Amino acid sequence: MSTASRGEAREHFNELVEFLQRIETIDTSELGVDLLLARLDEESDEEYDYNFERISLDQQIPQELEALVREKIGNKQSALENDNIRFTDYSIENRELDQTFVQYEPTDNIPQFDNFERLLEGRRFSHTTYTEPPKPEFQAIRIRDDEKDEMAIAFLHYSRRQIMGRTSWARMMVGNEKHHKVDDSLISIPDRVDAVYYDDMMYIFNQSKFEKVFDYLAEYERCADEVLATIQETDIPFHDFEMFREAVYGNNRVLRLMYKVHDRGVYKELTSDDAAYIHDNFDTDVKFEETDDGEKTIKMDDKRDVWAVLRFFNDDHLDSPLTDEQYISLSKQDAG
Repeated sequence: MSTASRGEAREHFNELVEFLQRIETIDTSELGVDLLLARLDEESDEEYDYNFERISLDQQIPQELEALVREKIGNKQSALENDNIRFTDYSIENRELDQTFVQYEPTDNIPQFDNFERLLEGRRFSHTTYTEPPKPEFQAIRIRDDEKDEMAIAFLHYSRRQIMGRTSWARMMVGNEKHHKVDDSLISIPDRVDAVYYDDMMYIFNQSKFEKVFDYLAEYERCADEVLATIQETDIPFHDFEMFREAVYGNNRVLRLMYKVHDRGVYKELTSDDAAYIHDNFDTDVKFEETDDGEKTIKMDDKRDVWAVLRFFNDDHLDSPLTDEQYISLSKQDAG
């Protein structure tokens, strides 16, 4: 897994801001500004393989798209300089904190980024429209300065609501005094940027939409597969393992926690002795049921108990029998 210090990533972000400021003085026609749509390749054997195509634009739209990206990144830069938000590395725990952080992540760490490599190439893409099937998964604004060999790509998650009038009987445009009939659907570009790529680094402004664009749910499910398979092979018995499995795959928030459990890896070492130790020494919220032969099994009354079970398999207890360290429960910070 690639790493970058906060200082290095912050300096890199400044370079992105400088790039966008510098090209503001360059005529847009001399830059490569593309609006690209990504659709799933229905003929590919891979689950998340994309076809990228370009929207044909008139002369004014590229300038507007460039201005959108510059403004949103400039706003984040100002907020950072004024200490209104913080700069931090990407973490799934920050998902509800978009107004608090600008997050960064090296692209080597993004699970599906190999499927996006074609966006980094200088080639042109074939034309498409928003209304062609299948529906786009996301859109990207690619800004290139070929002379300086620099590129920034802004990612925006797609919503059908961007096609205005898609389900309307009649469409009208507001004039000075009258409304005028419009035959074609209108396409809106959201007033936001969800994430920006620049020189092997991703800067994340909207974590939820970023994770949708880059198919993090597929990675969460892959990690859940591995964790569940390992847990099922341990000697820690479950009263109803199928309920546990259904609770994991039935809730995306649980899948995100499974990603953390997988990353930490403690679940691989847990034994029935550890379960007995935790049961006997902690006021834990995980429930155990003792069988007739004295064996303790993990019991879930309903699927809501999945949180307690995952905290158990993530070793979220103050005096860890597995790592011989003290922890603040849930946050896993070293308590000294």
